[in-house]
Amino acid sequence: MLMSARTVWRTGLALLLLALAALAQAQRQALEPELKAAILVNMLLFVDWPNQNTQPTAQITVCYLGIGPVSTALMQLDGKLLKGKPLRVVRVEASKIAHCHALYVASFEAASLTHVVPQARTHGVLLVGDSAGYLQRGVMLNLDVDRGRVVFDVDLNAVRQTALTISSKVLRLARQVIE
Repeated sequence: MLMSARTVWRTGLALLLLALAALAQAQRQALEPELKAAILVNMLLFVDWPNQNTQPTAQITVCYLGIGPVSTALMQLDGKLLKGKPLRVVRVEASKIAHCHALYVASFEAASLTHVVPQARTHGVLLVGDSAGYLQRGVMLNLDVDRGRVVFDVDLNAVRQTALTISSKVLRLARQVIE
């Protein structure tokens, strides 16, 4: 049975629209890790570290535990200038975070929180995550998706325990600030 040119054209157009819709959905999903990484890095512009003796001042170091979508997106930002200093993105073990300015902890690294939270407080490391319940476990900045937008919550008590200072400009943008 032969199909008319019109039917072939319509079928082809329908298939093209389906493919474009799938591609658009994939791009939206791919943007979430990049947005989270960008928010984390841009947040560093509004954080002051009083313990400059414990972190190298020639660069800003963002560390991560394990490889996942957000840590992969963070790696793409390695070398970017931030506060006039190069951004260094490195993978670390949970026991070696003292040289980090910020540490990203993915959801599959939740078990590491018991080790990294006390170290972050001792060494003045901004602890960042993107998982439900992380704020209650000591993470200072938690990224989330709410109605299709990447948002963040801040545990100001946890931040203060590390002697870090976060600008009030950032706190006004947070979805939730715990004091």
